[in-house]
Amino acid sequence: MIHLKITTFVLLALVYSSICHGDTCHINGVSQEDLKNLSYDPPSNELLSREQDKKAWQTFTENYEIPIRKVQNWYNSIVDKESADAAADSFNKDVLPILKKLTGRSADMKKQALAIPASPEMQKFIFLRISQLQGRLLIIFLPMQNEEKVSPETCYHGSSKLFETILGLTSPSMIDISKFIESQNESQESFEAAFEGPWADIPSS
Repeated sequence: MIHLKITTFVLLALVYSSICHGDTCHINGVSQEDLKNLSYDPPSNELLSREQDKKAWQTFTENYEIPIRKVQNWYNSIVDKESADAAADSFNKDVLPILKKLTGRSADMKKQALAIPASPEMQKFIFLRISQLQGRLLIIFLPMQNEEKVSPETCYHGSSKLFETILGLTSPSMIDISKFIESQNESQESFEAAFEGPWADIPSS
């Protein structure tokens, strides 16, 4: 688990660097290849040896991993005005629920991991994975939040629907995006405290 923890901090630093320095940000924020490279490997066979932990991983995949992939597909579908308008129309249904679910600091995400019946080791793994998924959303929505300020000619090709409905400064959607981004403004010490704090030892069913 120490190796996994170190990997997580390196990954989060890489995500932060990409956001700040723009080395992976281009027309759609990041490329499919960049996003693909920001994935953990699945849990080890040893970690999945208990039936309870297998069920926990399946629960995580269905409730977090698959929805995040849908958000990525939603974002990467935006290539012109027509697709941007369609993205604006589908935001509340396809994106907002998972965005709200992942809005929160490490302590909040730890509660979600603890709510999944599993061994402490699997809960820790899920917690770290949830934190990584938050990083994926951050590198999607932070550039989007700043896109209109940079230039009126963006990759969204003049979709007033997207900017007014989703990215307008006072729109409910932008308020939700801003809440998510603000919740990620957290120190490494706070993250470490959440990770190191007590984990429930839930007995096998």
